[in-house]
Amino acid sequence: MASRKKTKRRKKAKGKAAKAAAFKPFSLTQFKKSTCTHGWDHTEYSDNHDCHKFIEATIEAFERTKSISDIFDAAEKAALEHKYPEIWKDPSKLEWIASALVSIGVEAYCCEDEDFLCVSSAAFSEWIHQYIAHDHHKSMPSVYSARLHELLYADERRIIGYLKKRIPCSCLNSSYNMVKHLPKKGICGSLGCSRPERKVELSEMWSCEACRREHYCSEECQAADWSRHRGECKVWSEWKANCGSSQPS
Repeated sequence: MASRKKTKRRKKAKGKAAKAAAFKPFSLTQFKKSTCTHGWDHTEYSDNHDCHKFIEATIEAFERTKSISDIFDAAEKAALEHKYPEIWKDPSKLEWIASALVSIGVEAYCCEDEDFLCVSSAAFSEWIHQYIAHDHHKSMPSVYSARLHELLYADERRIIGYLKKRIPCSCLNSSYNMVKHLPKKGICGSLGCSRPERKVELSEMWSCEACRREHYCSEECQAADWSRHRGECKVWSEWKANCGSSQPS
């Protein structure tokens, strides 16, 4: 008869094995074989091209980080560490990578147990688009941080809606139909906001009158956040005054 200690060790080992078997990191190679890649043409570059390696490095960074607040730094550093500075200089390659990340976000959502990858991919795709606008096209004065933040902490309706608009297939139609009745929510820009997860219905939100780039649940939260928002507000307000209606919405 096995001792209690041995039995306990066996159960513990079985538990670890089951946990390891249940964890299946997202496979870019497997995704390329899917019946639907949600609009992403992965054949535009060969499989050994740096663009594919760039995406792999980004996904690996998401898996290592597991901290929603660090995904932009982690993903950018991962790509740079892998020696792909030439990609950052080419808007067309970056657009292709951003498209890939949207498709990966959709696939992750469809897998149901990949919520972190879904949100990370969608938010980093948006970050890349903003990087292109700011660094290459000079059509933005700065990163639109409120939009990125709202994606990172988005509710299900927001994240599904964001991804659905960016794919040509119908893979998210049924999911969106299930949540479209829910109220649209944003994130209060004040870090000290007392609301649960700082989520607010859009109809209740205030926007900074000067820049229109940050949003709050109340005048009190706007006032409390002014010391943080002041610098960003100046940048966007000056841009608004100089560029008028040409600034991004």
